[in-house]
Amino acid sequence: MTKREMSIVFNGERVRLVPLGLRHLDDIWRGWNNPELKILLNGVIPDAYESEEEWIRQQIRLMEQRKNFVFVIERIEDDEFLGLCGLHSINWMSRSAELGVAIHDPQNWSKGYGGEALRLLIDFGWRHLNLRRIALSVYAFNERAVHLYQKLGFKIYGTAHEANFIDGRYVDIHKMELFREPRD
Repeated sequence: MTKREMSIVFNGERVRLVPLGLRHLDDIWRGWNNPELKILLNGVIPDAYESEEEWIRQQIRLMEQRKNFVFVIERIEDDEFLGLCGLHSINWMSRSAELGVAIHDPQNWSKGYGGEALRLLIDFGWRHLNLRRIALSVYAFNERAVHLYQKLGFKIYGTAHEANFIDGRYVDIHKMELFREPRD
């Protein structure tokens, strides 16, 4: 029996979510240091291999403490690593969490993988964690991501103006949220 067969996996039609582990380090490091991806996340500042290993170890600890749940997105067809998604900073009292997602290779963008992975992740949050609210932050210039989040039902509830400095300019950050039950 393989490690994948022994762990909990959430399958969609084309992608699956598997728990993050150290076996994913090489793929994560490669993607995280891609400038096309980094500019959409937090600016083009490189990460050392060792710091990515420590980040994975930290996420595993946070998963054990039930503060975060981070999954690797794999393509079912060929088991290819596509990226990461997760629910972070879980607040069990308010039943809320912060969402994060990244499809690492630009060749896999705009193919529906991120949307399918997020539907699986959101379903996990509602059905298995009993969350009532999922929030996220996204750079306003990342129109593709904003459109996807809106398609999934997220609404912009605020904008932090000139909140971050990326590639020589200050950029706005949209704050978005999705509620399990519709709100008036």
